[in-house]
Amino acid sequence: MESYKIIDADAHMCEPPQVWTERLERRFRDRAPRIVRNFAGQKGEFFVVDRHNNMRVAGVFAAGQTFDEKFLESGLDSALPGGWDPAARLKDMEIDGVECAVLYTTFGFALFRIEEPEFQQACFRAYNDWLAEFVNYAPDRFAGLGLISLYDPDEGAKELARCRKIGLKGGLIWASPPAERPYHLPLYDSLWAVAQDNEMPLSLHLGTAKHDSLAETDRALFYTRAVARTLDVQNTILSMIFGGVFERFPGLKIVSAENDIGWVPFLMERADKYYRRWKQGYSISLSLKPSEYFARQVYATFIDDPEGIRTYTHFSAGRTNFMWSTDYPHQAATWPHSREVVERDFQNVPPEDRRRLIRENAAHLYGFTV
Repeated sequence: MESYKIIDADAHMCEPPQVWTERLERRFRDRAPRIVRNFAGQKGEFFVVDRHNNMRVAGVFAAGQTFDEKFLESGLDSALPGGWDPAARLKDMEIDGVECAVLYTTFGFALFRIEEPEFQQACFRAYNDWLAEFVNYAPDRFAGLGLISLYDPDEGAKELARCRKIGLKGGLIWASPPAERPYHLPLYDSLWAVAQDNEMPLSLHLGTAKHDSLAETDRALFYTRAVARTLDVQNTILSMIFGGVFERFPGLKIVSAENDIGWVPFLMERADKYYRRWKQGYSISLSLKPSEYFARQVYATFIDDPEGIRTYTHFSAGRTNFMWSTDYPHQAATWPHSREVVERDFQNVPPEDRRRLIRENAAHLYGFTV
């Protein structure tokens, strides 16, 4: 197999709690999200926004660890420092054969469930400023993605523009917006315009839906929700296609992050079928087929998706729109064995396609010079 380094399309931070306890605006600081040990009678550490919005810490840094019930009781003192220290991150990337990394939040996923607009905006700004400082350590190696609050889409557009100015390369938005405010409504147009004009891809990452929870108290619902989360992104992308967002903003780029890719050929075939059957009776103003908008403007990351690797060529733009990732330092991460995983999982993928999926597509989208 050819020898070249990976460009990680979806890696993560492991934010120190000081991001919010020390950086949040003073009027909110007494409510700052923080790490709490043995929260609500549960063993281990938890990132707590409020009593009903929290997340277990252990999975955040499980890369290279044995993920069992004992490990779930671990705290941040067991975490890889590469989650918050850029020098340590570069060393871990070198170990793993990674040249550049697109940086997503971790604890920030819980912040997307905050229901108080000003508090969410303040939490997001604190994170974005911290991330910009991290990225500035090696701007040619890191592409940081800011957190964008959309309770007020015009304010969200302003924050995305500010993220661009401080050195970030894109933004995260709700994977699934409130049901009464879908993304195809004109009220989001200012955001799409800023993203398009500033070449800032917007990501729909697993776990950022307005209402998203993995309830550990009911294991059946826990597994069901974990499997079904990708439906949030599928519904969002379809609404943006059929609602004309990609027609109005042809330069807008959207990323489905950590939702796998095996579903894309099936979903796009089904979208084209219903559009073809019904467009005469239920007309909408589209100049392209649904699959053509996806091919032009939507990208998708994956980690462990054997079906996706087997079927990526079934979608016209699978070779250019799909991007592999390590998920460092989370439970699903391939670190420190990413090179071996690539050798194993991509052994039957043609060399040119393999290079695109694990390197070139992400470099092109985020402007890495390699």
